[in-house]
Amino acid sequence: MTCKKNLGLLFIAFSLLVSCNSEKKPTTPDAEPTRKEQHEETTKEVKAPEKIISITEAKEDYDNYTKKRANLIEATEEPLEDGSKFIASRYGDYDIETVKNYIAYVEQEAKEAGVKVETLRFYFSTYPDKKEFPDHKKVKNPRQNSFFILPTMKVDAMNMGFYIKDLGDGKKEAALIRDYPGILDSKMGDNNKENSRSYASFLPTTTAAPIMFSDQSLIMNKNHMGPPPYDTDFN
Repeated sequence: MTCKKNLGLLFIAFSLLVSCNSEKKPTTPDAEPTRKEQHEETTKEVKAPEKIISITEAKEDYDNYTKKRANLIEATEEPLEDGSKFIASRYGDYDIETVKNYIAYVEQEAKEAGVKVETLRFYFSTYPDKKEFPDHKKVKNPRQNSFFILPTMKVDAMNMGFYIKDLGDGKKEAALIRDYPGILDSKMGDNNKENSRSYASFLPTTTAAPIMFSDQSLIMNKNHMGPPPYDTDFN
């Protein structure tokens, strides 16, 4: 009788052990995360970046641009073809998915070329006063100020803009923007070339030759500039 009782207790203990083990989370590398883990991952708090500024500071900066830049631009520009007043751009925007995709693409191309993206550099720019670019794409906003984005990599302790060269057979390498044909002014004197190169080493120009078929630019523009519609955030 005692033997049967002990066997019964042993069976119950074994059953509980199997039940507990079956409820443990999978520990294999390929194990799917539980619904709770997925929820915790998606709801992880993101702290505010240190570079965020206050709304009052943004307003002051905006007004300073109006007084010291926008008004001067509008005063020096001739009226548009239809006779209306030239209005300086005040903002440019991309939808957030475009920005996410751009960053993912830049990092992908940089990784394949064996380099690391250090920064995204925003260059102020102005569209040319003509109907099309050298590659025959239409200039949608002639004379309008804008900006474009250029990724940089570390070269000799400096961040330098780069593009991707396709070497064939799936191989790629990163090349400096400053070394692309047409970037540096060919009229620079030989004596000033080295000094000018260090200063203007990553200043792309709109007169550069069209990018080669085997080269891939990582510069993003084609944003929506405004006005129109007229800005209603700070006015």
